[in-house]
Amino acid sequence: MRPPFQLGSLPLAGKIILTAFLALIGFGYLAALGNLYQRHQLADGRSGLSFDDLRAVFHGLNVAASVADDVAAARPRAPQSRMLEQIEPGGDMRKHLLKGGDASVRALTAWLEAGAIDDEFDRESLMNEGDPAPRAVIERQCLNCHNADGGENEDAPFGPDAFEASYDLVRVYAAPGTAHTPDSAASGRPASASGRRTIGPQALAHLTLVTHIHMLSIPVFTLIVGGFFLLTGPARGWRGVVAAVPMTALVFDFASWWLARQIEPMIFVMVSAGALYGVAMAVQLLTVTAAIWSRRVAPAFDDSPRPTA
Repeated sequence: MRPPFQLGSLPLAGKIILTAFLALIGFGYLAALGNLYQRHQLADGRSGLSFDDLRAVFHGLNVAASVADDVAAARPRAPQSRMLEQIEPGGDMRKHLLKGGDASVRALTAWLEAGAIDDEFDRESLMNEGDPAPRAVIERQCLNCHNADGGENEDAPFGPDAFEASYDLVRVYAAPGTAHTPDSAASGRPASASGRRTIGPQALAHLTLVTHIHMLSIPVFTLIVGGFFLLTGPARGWRGVVAAVPMTALVFDFASWWLARQIEPMIFVMVSAGALYGVAMAVQLLTVTAAIWSRRVAPAFDDSPRPTA
């Protein structure tokens, strides 16, 4: 008995729609890998994505203080400002800035450390290509509370309303030398007596946010692609293995994000699960696409009754 439905029997419009969907998923996954690289490749203070970057983000990385400050040292650092004091690790406003991702943290920190220059307030890519402008970061992450028109922190406004930041108002808090504590004590990058310090891990609030976004989205399209993959033939042999790998890999991947905070080797589980997911998903996408446009009749599902003794 043949399967009740075969992808190759879809009308042309259906084939186009489904192929476009699969293409979007494939290129979207590649974009996600690019985003992962951009978000984490400076986590350990060095360019390029490595295991140390993942350790810094998910577990915490103990490094020499001079190495940890490589990125900051690439730009002249002005005396500490009140805003910089608040957004650095341990600062009261750090958790709000983290909601904008690493690019927002990097962009605003770079601008403040360089002296909060007026000409750079609207300039993008101050540190990395694609980083938002400092004004955009403040408007997205700070202005809802720090505005003079009824904001929760209207006594410390960054703009006249909740829509547009004002450089003149921001500068009151961003100007060098406005920190509550001396620069040497409030740099946010203290070294221990041995000349080492720990980078990360990311705040629990940010990890929770990232986890819930990914867990409510990635499994959905993984299930859809896996379902179409099973329609390309019986789930036996290699198909049965490949069909189960992506969703299983997601379970290990998401779990390792949290377990790595206490168990450092979970970093390797995270990388392995991500690699398995990517390879298996690529196989599924290519197989389903080939089945959509193939005129070959798919093999029959063998659901005939077994002979009894």
